[in-house]
Amino acid sequence: MTTRLPGDASASPRFPDGPDPVEPPRPRRDGRDASGFRGLAARRPAAAFLVLVFSIGYPLMAVPVLVLHGVVPGEDLLEGLPRDPDELSGLVLTVFALLPSAVYVTWAAEGREGVRRLFRRAFRWDFGVGWWVFILTAMPALTVVAGLLLGDSLRPVHPGAFLLTQAGQLLVNLLLVNLWEETAWAGVLQTRLERRHNVFVAALLTAVPFGFAHWPLAFLGEFTATSAVVSLGAYIVLGVLVRPLAGLTMRGTRDSVLAFALVHTLFNRTNNPDGIPGTLLDGNGNGYGLVGVVLLLTVTVALIVRRRLGTAYRSRLDQQSAASTAGAPVVRSALEQDAAPTRSPH
Repeated sequence: MTTRLPGDASASPRFPDGPDPVEPPRPRRDGRDASGFRGLAARRPAAAFLVLVFSIGYPLMAVPVLVLHGVVPGEDLLEGLPRDPDELSGLVLTVFALLPSAVYVTWAAEGREGVRRLFRRAFRWDFGVGWWVFILTAMPALTVVAGLLLGDSLRPVHPGAFLLTQAGQLLVNLLLVNLWEETAWAGVLQTRLERRHNVFVAALLTAVPFGFAHWPLAFLGEFTATSAVVSLGAYIVLGVLVRPLAGLTMRGTRDSVLAFALVHTLFNRTNNPDGIPGTLLDGNGNGYGLVGVVLLLTVTVALIVRRRLGTAYRSRLDQQSAASTAGAPVVRSALEQDAAPTRSPH
């Protein structure tokens, strides 16, 4: 909803403080009326996104599986690559399936302006110093503390080498995979589901295809039918654990995909054996502690953004994004003042 002064065509868009939702940017009429798959993508972008992701991603991710099990040649080539097969599969899924699918359905549904809005969110960094500190430190620091409380012991490390190695790995993972992965999952699928559901329902719905998309990783090593089913369940549970934090983080950081991409990267750097707790600690306590830390952070961020969990606030974010892309100044409502980028999350 836009309020303009009488006779003032240049007045800034203003957003209501009440619960009435503001319509998100409408798809281009020519896209919605198009025939074939483009028309489907314009009318049902979430469904079209999933069709593209799995029809492209599964065949590509099957290649290293077939190679490693000797069905097709190329094992020496695969083992000679600088990345492990699971990392290579994740990179292939992201670059050739997730990101192109996200861009295509956004273009079909919202045109070039929609694509520009998506990438603005992917690179939105001005969400406040407090959120930056919270995102970069909370998960690894609390996981180290949890590991120590659960019986892990500190291991001697060289501080300079440790920081340089971890920062380098974080940047590589973020820029090669996680930023573009979350542009698709958080920026497209989860965002569109949030237009019909609250943050938590949208997150749980996203967790299911998120888990299925990672399922081919379970077939890279030796497997049985039972282990494959268990792995699928584990990937879906992983999605249930982390996807709510995606929606909540975007609500607190002015809809920044970059913010949660950093959280995702730090989750990986906290969970991996060569990650931050794995390098600093001896023992397995930090692995169990990470689950509790993610739940604690989810509850904490939910309390911070508790007034922004519904579909009405998602509509406001969409409207603000459209106004920002069009170059119009945005005036925040009273409900949104606590989302200002200079706010600390504490």
